[in-house]
Amino acid sequence: MLADSMLDNIIDTLAQQQYCVIDQFLPASQTQNLRSIALDQQQHGLMHQAGTSQSAVSNPKLRGDQIAWLEANDPHAAIQDYLALLAEMQQAINRQLMMGLDSFETHFAIYPAGSSGYATHIDQFRQHREQAAPGARTLTSIIYLNDDWPADAGGALRLYLDEHAQTPSRDARHIDILPTAGRLVLFLSARFWHEVLPTHLPRVSVTGWFKTR
Repeated sequence: MLADSMLDNIIDTLAQQQYCVIDQFLPASQTQNLRSIALDQQQHGLMHQAGTSQSAVSNPKLRGDQIAWLEANDPHAAIQDYLALLAEMQQAINRQLMMGLDSFETHFAIYPAGSSGYATHIDQFRQHREQAAPGARTLTSIIYLNDDWPADAGGALRLYLDEHAQTPSRDARHIDILPTAGRLVLFLSARFWHEVLPTHLPRVSVTGWFKTR
């Protein structure tokens, strides 16, 4: 279970700035277990090159990660524990912020060393509206699974803070978030443009989207 103080911090920060960064969201043991599962899937050829846009066309110059989707009936205890925590967070957010989150989809993502990252994009295909359309990705969730991450390894998530009708310029106001183990990042999917910077080390995360009814 998530501590009430952590849930309060998530909800208060989301309400104030529409994104939040929470360190030590997952304990080290669970982070390591999820990382081991992701790397094992990669080693056994169970991941595929991720695509971009609604047609899901692969283009490593735009997006360099390999992914494997997680299923609700996955037998790994670490995955079930992860899904249970996200379900608990979803209930708390709906109760306090009335976001109408109804379902959750999620995958492992591994950017190999030397990857060009993921070009600037937004996680909802339609333009941002006051109320997300039914079934739209509404809230993006990223949890990083990297043992140690030196600042010079690249691979940061660059989150552009202002609203932009089109892809923002590289010098637009932003923050860079290192993919530190156990760190949770949440943000409104239709609100925040973001990118993954080129990485010099293998970069592992579990990424998901809460969707509306």
